[in-house]
Parts: sequence; C-alpha cells; structure tokens
Amino acid sequence: MNYFHIKPKKKKRFERVIPHWDLLDSLSKRQRFALQTLILSGGLLLTQLVWEDYRFYMVGLLAVASYILTAWSLAEDIRGTEWLLLFILPVVFTASVSLFYYLLPARWIIRLTIATVFAIGTYAYLLVENIYNVAAERSIQLLRAAQSIGLLITLIVMFLLTSIVFSFRMSFWANMLILSPFAGLLSLQSIWSVNLESKLTNEAISYSVIIGILVGELAMVISFWPIQISTVSLLVASGFYAMVGILQQKIQDRLFANTVREYIFAFIFTFLVAFVTTAWG
Repeated sequence: MNYFHIKPKKKKRFERVIPHWDLLDSLSKRQRFALQTLILSGGLLLTQLVWEDYRFYMVGLLAVASYILTAWSLAEDIRGTEWLLLFILPVVFTASVSLFYYLLPARWIIRLTIATVFAIGTYAYLLVENIYNVAAERSIQLLRAAQSIGLLITLIVMFLLTSIVFSFRMSFWANMLILSPFAGLLSLQSIWSVNLESKLTNEAISYSVIIGILVGELAMVISFWPIQISTVSLLVASGFYAMVGILQQKIQDRLFANTVREYIFAFIFTFLVAFVTTAWG
C-alpha cells in the first residue's frame, strides 16, 4: 500500500485565468524579449490609428505595459531596488518615443521607420537590463558593453524628452520642472549601473539629484535662446552626457584630468555649435 500521497501542485490564480500560461511561462528570455518587442511595437503603431483625444491615454498604457512586460521577461532574478532601477529606462524610453511619434508627419514610411527603430531600441534595452540583472549577482564580461549601450539609449531618451518638452513652447520654469526629474531618474540608473549595488547609496542619490538640478537649470537658460529645438535637445543631451560620464568615472576611481577634459570639451564644442547656429537677429 502506498502511504505517501503527493498532492498535485495547485495552479496560481493567474495561471487559471490566462489560457496557455504554461506555454508563455516556458519561453526562454530571448523569446520573451522578442514577444515583448512585437507587442510594444504594435502598440506604438496603434497609437497613430486611435482618435487624438485618446492618444495620451495610449502612451500611458504603453508605458505601464512596458513595465509589466519587462517584469515578466526578467522576473526570475529581480530583487529589492531592482524593481525600480531596472525599469526606469524601459518605461521612459517607451513613453518618450511614443510622445515624439506625434511630432512627426503622419506618413506610413515615417511610422514604420520609427516603429523599427523603437523595436531595435526595445530589444537592446532588454538585453542591457538583463545583463545588469545578472551582473548584480555575479561578474559578467558583457557588463562594460551593456553600460555603454545603456548610456547611449539614455542619451537618445534625453534628446527625445527635450524635443517633446520644448515643442510645447512652455515657459522657462515649466521646461526646468519637467526635465529636471526625468534627468535625475535617468542618471540614477546610469550611476547605479557602475557598481550594481543591492541598495541605493546616498552617494548615488545625491549625484542624481545634482544632475537633475543642473540639467533643469541648463534647460531654463536655453529657454531664452532663439534656438532650434533639435539644437536645444542636442545641447541638453551633451550636458547630461558630460555630467554622467564624469561621475561614472569618479565612482570607478578612474577620474583623471584627461578624462575630465574630454567630457568638458565635448560639451563646449556642442555649446559653440549651438551658439554659432543661433539666429540672434
């Protein structure tokens, strides 16, 4: 007689509600990344087909979907503060591209081009966040490449956000108040990605607050310039790059005079180009 009875595993509520959940749960990470990319890219295209009154709601829905899908794609290893830090770039990237989408001419060739770029960026940031997630537990050789790609995507997001904000032609204080917190959040993940510590340090928080304030002040000053939006966005992204780059090198104890000069020179060069191309008259 068998005295041992193994009780069958009870399915979770969402497994009972969602058909074929076991199939979705059995997908590899790469397959989840691909599926998430397809869903969000399709949602981006759908935002151009809905009524204009509902487009901003659609952007919010896509941003929430990016968080949920990213959590599903990386769910096995997410712990502690990673539930915030790993999702800053995915959510802000999705929202910024979706909003920037409305600033472009309503032509299908442009829609498809942006959707393709968005799909590439979505898959890229998923790979980056996955490397961060794994590297937080053990050393991994791809971390340096992930940090570079992550910073590049962050700069693109900063460029898009600045273009969106300045396209509304708001006052200088509104430009500052909107861009400052976004710059602080984006810099927080970039700074955290250097050491990938399990807890947020006071140093990382202080640096991100400082960068957010400085970027906001830069946006405030540029608001008085008769300058094109694309040039404004490039200048703000350049300033953000210089500040984040210098602080990342400082955290790694690699901050040398030559390194500082390189970052400052990049910003000064962008500033001079913006100054020369400004229509002052």
